Amino acid sequence: MTLSVLLAMTRSTLLSLFTCVSLGVASQSFTDPRDGIIYPTTRIEGWEWFARNLDHALPDTDENIPDSITCSNWGRTYSREQSRIACPTGWSLPTRAVWAVLDTSDIFALLDTVCWVKPEGHTNATGLSLQPSGFKHKKAYWNRYLSSAIWFDDPEDPDSNWHLHVHGNNADFTHYLHTHTEKIKVRRFAVRCVRPVDP
Repeated sequence: MTLSVLLAMTRSTLLSLFTCVSLGVASQSFTDPRDGIIYPTTRIEGWEWFARNLDHALPDTDENIPDSITCSNWGRTYSREQSRIACPTGWSLPTRAVWAVLDTSDIFALLDTVCWVKPEGHTNATGLSLQPSGFKHKKAYWNRYLSSAIWFDDPEDPDSNWHLHVHGNNADFTHYLHTHTEKIKVRRFAVRCVRPVDP
């Protein structure tokens, strides 16, 4: 085998490796084919998550307009019914089972380090970047900069209203996942879409 052949093979191998690395980086985002919005993604415990709140326009949804230039991309808030159809094809709401795995992590590793009132200890080590976008109650936004509220699902209980509240350092308790019916019809929460990562 000649030196020129070896060099050509080396260049080819390096190009292949570079292409794989590039594809790996590119795969850490997802473009919603419905509207062209690009979402960063992160992989945690076998699942790929949107690393920002969904911002797909559905009827009767409005932009979750931030109060600060430094805290943007807060996406939209969705009713319970809307949340179940909001994610693009191939993606879905996270389930209680997905959270059961994630809940073993340091909660501060899930939180954005910029927008919270008390970001002390927040590392965002997972890249999930949960932001304190609060929630919408009737026509007003509540708990901005203080908490994050996102919809969850339970395939075994399709009529449930599971959702996660995360407070970080802004309360005596950092987070809780629960379901209830009180006032749920007039409340809207953010959506984070997930899909399983191929083994």
